[in-house]
Amino acid sequence: MLRALPIALALLALGAMHARASVEEFSTFSVVNQELDDESLLDHYLTRPPLMWRDEWEHSASGLYTSQGCLTSGHWFIDTDLLVRAPMGKKAWFGANLLQSQSDISSYQYLDLLFRFPMPVGTFGAMFRPMADKSAQDFSLSWQFGSDTSAYQLEAIFTFEDIFNNFWAFRQTQVGELSEPYLQRPYEPALHFTTRHDHWRADVAGKWLTPSRKSIVHMNTGINDEYHDIWGVLGTGEFEFDVGRTTFGARGSNMQAREHDNPLILALPENLSYRRQWLAEGFVRRPLPVWKGMMVQARYVYEGRIEFGGPPDQQAILRCDDRMMNLDVTATLSRTLTARVGGLFDRIGVDQSHKSPLWFTWGTRNESRAYLSLIARFGRVSVTGIEGIELDPEPYPVTFHHDKGFLQLQTTF
Repeated sequence: MLRALPIALALLALGAMHARASVEEFSTFSVVNQELDDESLLDHYLTRPPLMWRDEWEHSASGLYTSQGCLTSGHWFIDTDLLVRAPMGKKAWFGANLLQSQSDISSYQYLDLLFRFPMPVGTFGAMFRPMADKSAQDFSLSWQFGSDTSAYQLEAIFTFEDIFNNFWAFRQTQVGELSEPYLQRPYEPALHFTTRHDHWRADVAGKWLTPSRKSIVHMNTGINDEYHDIWGVLGTGEFEFDVGRTTFGARGSNMQAREHDNPLILALPENLSYRRQWLAEGFVRRPLPVWKGMMVQARYVYEGRIEFGGPPDQQAILRCDDRMMNLDVTATLSRTLTARVGGLFDRIGVDQSHKSPLWFTWGTRNESRAYLSLIARFGRVSVTGIEGIELDPEPYPVTFHHDKGFLQLQTTF
């Protein structure tokens, strides 16, 4: 296990990513929007699924997970993953995967139609992603080796992004009032690797949206007005290992996107936009003998965020960093009920030296919150409710120290 530690840490450093990313996710990715919520990192941390739900979800063929809650007084967080599957013969199967992500980080919704065919070595797959905008539909091919019960599990995916935009006889010639043919088509190679063992596990994934270029042509004039370029990367990785009854772990993520609107007409403004958000955290957890089923966990999170945009010679820049500490205690009250209590403190630094007057920020600040949670099990359905308790003065009204609430539900079929 010790020899595997540097390998796993090196994989974490690659900044790998989940395969669900696409042009829609990268184009809606924003750092500036997260400043509208003065406690964005605290909110996103509390919307993570409980640890006790992980194994059931990973080993289920079909299921539903959803996490929802408040980000601001007018903005609701939604993260949903629904997978159902049906056999297409003795071994092949069909699946439908609904993915929803609505938050201040990005906003997208997909319905993926999956087809899987076991081969002598591994499993071959194909996916079609229908969209109301025909030009945004995707198609992918995949190969998977291993399963949720094996020590090693690997999946490689290659996606043809916006396949009907201009693809042979299926060329999409009009998007709204514009024609937007690709001069350089985007592709999305992805890799996801998981290894599970008795006393350690690692999970890393990686995906790259290759650079692309669109020609923007107005239908009423037929003139090529500008070019639009975009590329992006998104990555996650997690590693944990046991030393006796204590578990140590590290987690990381990285997301970047770059867009460039390059006009060919002088009256149109040029815009170069770059966004990056990365996170590194370490944690330790250990059972406590005070109460049967009691667990304590301490975690430290560092998150860096940067966004710049505007003409290349007049860039507006927003830089933020979060340094968050968390102490969390869970206790099993009965076979179907678990209680959770904890506290969060986040020191947020904001550099506004080149900020656009159009970009809002709460500035450098401290944010702290306590929380109470109950996790209940009803048959095969697990639910949790989280109540936040404000611990510091806020520049807006807070009712009876209530500081947002979150709901989560998970079930397998």
